[in-house]
Amino acid sequence: MSLRERLDEILPTLLPAEEAEAIKGRELIARVRAVLGDDYSDHTLRSQFSFMVLDPASCLARVENGQGYYLRRPGDEDSLQNLFRDGSAALRESSNLYHKALALAVRLYDTAGLGVFVYPPEEAESWERPDLVAVQWPTGHAEADGAYVIEDAESAPTFRAVTVALADTEEDARRAFYRALACGLWAEESELLLLPGAEAPEELSRLAARFGVGVRCLSADAELLEEMPGADEIFRMSAAEARELLGGVALTALSHPRPRRRCEADAADLPATAVVQQWAKHCVSRGRIEACEQRVAVN
Repeated sequence: MSLRERLDEILPTLLPAEEAEAIKGRELIARVRAVLGDDYSDHTLRSQFSFMVLDPASCLARVENGQGYYLRRPGDEDSLQNLFRDGSAALRESSNLYHKALALAVRLYDTAGLGVFVYPPEEAESWERPDLVAVQWPTGHAEADGAYVIEDAESAPTFRAVTVALADTEEDARRAFYRALACGLWAEESELLLLPGAEAPEELSRLAARFGVGVRCLSADAELLEEMPGADEIFRMSAAEARELLGGVALTALSHPRPRRRCEADAADLPATAVVQQWAKHCVSRGRIEACEQRVAVN
């Protein structure tokens, strides 16, 4: 029996039922040791607790913005997963893995300080719009409430069009590259984030250099994605937790995006990309980043 299975079995008898009676991690470890003995280190137990609180199916809950653990109550919660479900009932069978991949991609960019605009997946992949857009904002600062205030209103934001792809074969990777190229023509930069189940084809670096497309490989295959928390939980992670999760996944850059002048004509012809540009322009004119329906908050 794995540690997770053993904890699922014993924790309901060790945890307080009410959040107000939550116990700290040190006390929970002591209670677990009283049952399991000293087979696991404190670090191993704390790490397992961290993963469990991110899984809505587990019995372990943690006090939000505080310390302490208590017994999770079954029930429905508002979920960012709705972002993916609207209009996507017929997504392919791997949709849950793709959702995790997209969530990882979002956190990769937003924990690096970029604004992220994410499009919900559709039944058929789009060759007109990217999966997400990473926005580099003009100079500004973050206020105490987390809001980003733009100080240089004379400068324009820049856009990186990002295509996210699960590539189980070399042919998948080639197709994803050309999709990234097509979907990123309107932006200053375009990038392909591959989650390969197989090695990227050798010619991908040459193609990337020729067309100026950035290509990065995040080594999260189907098996690793299955083990990760759900997409919704990845979105809910703090910036520190997201960085820790991403730190356990190797990231390899095959090429870096080559900046170019944004083509206003190409952008005007693509209504789907106009949405993110209008939102960014509005934010700059108001001097602060304001919520947009399909935006993931900047950390």
